[in-house]
Amino acid sequence: MALYKEGLAFRYIQGTKYHRDKSLKDNLGPIPAVRSIKTYPDAERLQLPKPDLSRSADLWQCLSRRRSERDTTPDSLSLNELATLLWAAQGVTARIGIHLLRTAPSAGALYPFETYLYADHIESVPQGLYHFNVQDFALERLKVGNFNRDMTSACLGQPVVRRAAAVFIWTAMMLRCMVKYRDRAVRYIPMDLGHVCQNVQLAATAMDLGSCPIGAFFDDDINQLLEIDGEDETALYLITVGKLN
Repeated sequence: MALYKEGLAFRYIQGTKYHRDKSLKDNLGPIPAVRSIKTYPDAERLQLPKPDLSRSADLWQCLSRRRSERDTTPDSLSLNELATLLWAAQGVTARIGIHLLRTAPSAGALYPFETYLYADHIESVPQGLYHFNVQDFALERLKVGNFNRDMTSACLGQPVVRRAAAVFIWTAMMLRCMVKYRDRAVRYIPMDLGHVCQNVQLAATAMDLGSCPIGAFFDDDINQLLEIDGEDETALYLITVGKLN
């Protein structure tokens, strides 16, 4: 067998395949249920304005114009622009039972991820790290301060991070998905975040903003910034957003 097929990526795909002639049972044991939405009840809260959905945009034009834009300007995003981007990412559009359905699909409507934000230059938002409270459409302030150097260093020094007005950070909530889908959950969580990230890119394109998905980063540097454990919850995907010339 070729050595690369013995690597983790190939072994994971083979190990999580569904087979008609094999039981779906595994030896993981019981997996505890966790809350469907994470909140920081003691954090200072910034209520977001309603997203501005009045601006018309042609979907086909947005698809054709969408690019990963790295050369953003030092100009600040407005709070309304930020609110619209967050709505595009995870805006609640309906409710079925306990499930808050959103702008992007998710396996089993579990939404096994959380959205964090590093606000570098956004009008009316102090520099710092925030958590997005989906249910209340609000930002929960985790840390105040300039974390530009830390974010850029954690992302392997990529200049696009240093220039960004905002960096969205998505974490995987492993047990939220594993409680239903077991090991196969690690297929579904990146799929979910792919849908979410594309929503943000299309919204940014419609708003004449630049965005750039980021997959290369030192995982535990980001986890430590957010003060999460890196196991049950771990950073998985980022995107930068900023103004264009």
